[in-house]
Amino acid sequence: MGATPWSTTAAPTASAVPKELVHLSFDAYVLVTGYTQVDDSTFTLTAKWPPGTGRAVPGLGTRYESLVVAQTIRQVGLVLAHAAFGAPSNHATLLRTFDFALDTTSQPTGSKPDDLFIVVSCKTNNHRTNRRLTGLRLDMDIRSGGRSIGTGATDFEWIAPAVYRRLRGDHAQAVHEQPPLPTPVPAVRVGRAADSEVVLAATTEPHRWQLRNDFSNKILYDHAVDHVPGLVLIEAAHQAARLVTSPGAFLPHSVTTTFDRYVEFDSPCWIEAEVDTKGPTTTVVTVTGHQNGRPVFRTELTGRPHHAI
Repeated sequence: MGATPWSTTAAPTASAVPKELVHLSFDAYVLVTGYTQVDDSTFTLTAKWPPGTGRAVPGLGTRYESLVVAQTIRQVGLVLAHAAFGAPSNHATLLRTFDFALDTTSQPTGSKPDDLFIVVSCKTNNHRTNRRLTGLRLDMDIRSGGRSIGTGATDFEWIAPAVYRRLRGDHAQAVHEQPPLPTPVPAVRVGRAADSEVVLAATTEPHRWQLRNDFSNKILYDHAVDHVPGLVLIEAAHQAARLVTSPGAFLPHSVTTTFDRYVEFDSPCWIEAEVDTKGPTTTVVTVTGHQNGRPVFRTELTGRPHHAI
């Protein structure tokens, strides 16, 4: 499978959360370990980040990996949707927004798992009650060692199978065959260790890439799906941001993403990035995706250049 953003060689930690609840095939990738309901709209969850959840940043040591933060937020949403709010296991998820912020000074503990305590405020949504679509807005405070190290927020719905099939049309079936893989950009340029982790391929135009979907990367493609997962698009935004800023010099502390439509496997998805330097201490990278001439997602990453940290 190649290298991954967090360790897969250590034995998985014990979890009371079954992998099926968070739509995963491998126990080792389940990060959420339990949840407790505080009141009608508030929950607390526990999670563990296994050793190896960081990446080396020149001059700053090891910092938490954004992908494991995003995976944690994803799993929190699924646990609460299914276990606390009764979303049926056979319903599909429609992701609308996905935001998180991270304390870029925080460092992984090293050889031991990091224990997390996550406080979640929930608001139920019924975007289209005539079609029985039900959803949640979640706002999260992620804490480790008694202090807040990040926040998360997401807005999503779950959709009955029949409705989902009508919505997806010819694209409703999971794709098992590997799509064509264009040549990846060098892994080291996007902070990754193997080609299987690279989700961008170079084009002849500056600040523009083709999305690549390598099914051998089980962090991003745990199981067969009918569309490109949202975490793949968020990862593409992070990799694009690294490519348009000085290598290793940009640490985003805030990431906001809006999804416009599903991204399919049967036509190219083009990723573009723009950099806006807002003074000596703040850089904003805006990454957009387009497929078949239509926008599919937009991510804004805000951070500080290396020299400003």
